[in-house]
Amino acid sequence: MVAMSWVERIAEVTRARPDRRDIAWAPVDAELGAAVPSDFRELCALFGDRYFNGFLRLMSPTAEDGVLYWFRTHRRNSRYDHLYAPYEMYRGPDQPGLLRWGDDMTEGEYYWLADARVDPGRWPVVARRDGLEPWHRYEIGVAEFLHRMLTDDGFTPFTVAGTASRSFVLPEGVMITSAEEWNFWAGGDSSTGG
Repeated sequence: MVAMSWVERIAEVTRARPDRRDIAWAPVDAELGAAVPSDFRELCALFGDRYFNGFLRLMSPTAEDGVLYWFRTHRRNSRYDHLYAPYEMYRGPDQPGLLRWGDDMTEGEYYWLADARVDPGRWPVVARRDGLEPWHRYEIGVAEFLHRMLTDDGFTPFTVAGTASRSFVLPEGVMITSAEEWNFWAGGDSSTGG
């Protein structure tokens, strides 16, 4: 029996029917000076720029406010670097640091501690709930982090497990704007968590 990958586990728990898309990674890798982790590539290919549980958004590499946008913004401008202390921002293969891959509906920030000299599969996830909260570092990949966020009640402070009857992923471009929409996607009464 072959173990499922973290990406396959996410597809299973969200009951998603992913629509595989081709992404031109070579220009992304060239601009970053490093290849992003393979689990992120697979998540982007299957899910694109979507919200999981209507909460965490996986940032597509080339979206208007995606991975490359954040990289370009911080590569040119160090004015706000103090907001990320004790970490530096990733500015290319010669300067390891934070490279953003996701955000959420409550100002949460999700990064890799990217280093072009290290296998990207070993880049840890560094995250915080908002700019005033402490950083949390996890020696796991994006897909495992996302799966644990969706399914593990003890994955504090990032868990969203139990906030819905079932985990889900919104179609690209869809946002929840009412309690009725939440109930539709979450599969139950939002006042009871399902």
